[in-house]
Amino acid sequence: MYDGIKIQDLSVSADLLLTHDRLLFALPIDEQTGAILDRNRTAQDRGIKFMLIPRLTGGYRVEIKGSLHKFHNNGLHNANDFTANDLITALDQFVTTYGVNPFSSKLNNVEFGVNIRLPFPVTRVLNNLVSYKNKPFTLDTYSSTPYYQCVTQRYVVKLYDKGHQFNLGENLLRVEVKVLRMEYFKKTGVRLDTLTDLLTVANYSILGTLLVDTFIEILFDDPTINPATLTAKERDVYQNGRNPKFWHIPDDLTPRQANTYRHRLQRTERKYRALIEKHQKGENWQTLTAGLIRQKWEQLTTVNDDLLTRINERRAVWYTLTKLNISPLAESPTQSDKPVTELEKCPVLTDPQKPEMSRFNPLYLELKQDIPFIPTNTQPGAVICPITGVSIPSTPKVGRGVRRFVSAKMLRNNDDLLMRLNSRFDQYAKGSKEDDYNRAAHNVRNTHSNPRNNLKRAVLKIYREPTLFDVSSTLRLPADKRALLDHWQGTPWEVRLG
Repeated sequence: MYDGIKIQDLSVSADLLLTHDRLLFALPIDEQTGAILDRNRTAQDRGIKFMLIPRLTGGYRVEIKGSLHKFHNNGLHNANDFTANDLITALDQFVTTYGVNPFSSKLNNVEFGVNIRLPFPVTRVLNNLVSYKNKPFTLDTYSSTPYYQCVTQRYVVKLYDKGHQFNLGENLLRVEVKVLRMEYFKKTGVRLDTLTDLLTVANYSILGTLLVDTFIEILFDDPTINPATLTAKERDVYQNGRNPKFWHIPDDLTPRQANTYRHRLQRTERKYRALIEKHQKGENWQTLTAGLIRQKWEQLTTVNDDLLTRINERRAVWYTLTKLNISPLAESPTQSDKPVTELEKCPVLTDPQKPEMSRFNPLYLELKQDIPFIPTNTQPGAVICPITGVSIPSTPKVGRGVRRFVSAKMLRNNDDLLMRLNSRFDQYAKGSKEDDYNRAAHNVRNTHSNPRNNLKRAVLKIYREPTLFDVSSTLRLPADKRALLDHWQGTPWEVRLG
C-alpha cells in the first residue's frame, strides 16, 4: 500500500498552519547578530514534515513529505500492515486536521510497497541481489536502517529488513517502489495526480502488478548453486551473471551500439535465469517471494461494498467542505467514522469557545497563479529573461557574451521559480540524465529557441525532398516566420528562401 508522499505545493492556508496547535514552526536565528539563518520554516507532526517556503510574490508555499503509514500510527512506526481502510482514516484525519484541499494538492512523489513475512531469513534476498534493468543495487548505510536500492531515472527500487529495523524478531522484508517522477505512471493505466487520487480503487490492482513485476525483474544470485557442477559454458554464464558490473551498459556508446549491447545482455539474461532455475536446490525462493508480495498486496487493497461506500462518503464530505463555507473539525482517533452533518461540524454550535473558526474556511481555497517576478530595482540595461521575466545577474557567460536566460545556478537558490517551471514543462525527453535544475534551465532555453529551430528544420526538409515544381517559387512565409529565420542571417547557417 502507499507509504511516503511528497507534495511541493499543498493546497492549504499557511497562516492557518502557523497558528495550528499541533505545529511549531521554528525560525533559526543567529543568537549573536539576530540575523535569520534560514527563512524556510519546518515543523513535524506524526511522521509528516511541513515546510513553509517564502514565495517571491509574498506569502508561503507549503511543502510536505512523510509517511501516511506512520501518520496513521501516530508517528511511531510503519512496520505493521497498512490497509485501504487505514489509508482512508489517515487521509481523512490529515485533511480535516489541517484544512487541506485534497482535490488540488498535486502529488510530486509517492511510495508504494508491502511488508511480507518470509519463511526464510531476509538476508537470503538482500545478500543475493545482483541488478535490476542493468543497474546495480547499492547499500545506503547513511540511513538509520541500511537498505538496498536501485536508482533509475523515474523511480527507485528499495528492499530492506523491516524486522531488524524495529527489532521484531521476524523475517519481515520490505519491498518498495519510490516514484521520483510521476511520469512513471504514464502508459500504465494508473491515474495518480492529486491527494484524493490515493483513494482511486481502480489503481490498486495495477500498482500491485507493477510491484510484483518489478521484483520478478530483479536478478538474483543463488547460494545453492555449486559452480564446480556446471559445464564450462554454464560456468561462464553463471560467473558473469552474478557480477553486477557485467550488466552495466557503457555510457560512451552511440545509441545504435547501446541498443546492440542491450540485446546481447537480454540474451545472456535469459540464459542466466534458465541456469538458475535448472541448478538451484529447493524451491525457487524468488518466485515464492513474488507470490507473497502479490498475496499481501491483494490483502491490503481489497475493497468491499462497505469500504467503497465509505470512500465515496469521505470524498463527498471533502468536496462539500471545499465548495461550501464549512470549516472541518479534526476528528480524534477514537471517533467513529459515521457521516457528520454540517450542523455538527459548525464551531459556533459545537464549540463556542472558538467562534473565530466559523469566520473562514481553510478548505475554501483557490490556487493563486504565480506571476513572473520582475524586480522593481532593475538597473538600466539589465538583462531580463524573456521566458520567466527574472532579472539576470550581470555576469558575462565566458566565451558567449552575456547570459540571457535563467541558469541552473540561479534555480538552485530559487525553489519557488523551479517549482513553477516544473509545473509548466511536464518533461524533456532528451534531458532525462540532467538534474531538476539543469533540466528546468534547459527547458527555458528551448522555449525561446524551439520555434525558429523547428521552422528551420521544416523548411530545409521541404527543400531536400524531390518535388515537381521549384520550391523557391511556391514557398511563401508570413513576416513573423521570416523574422524567426532572420536569426541566422549573415551566418553560415542562414536559410535562403527564393
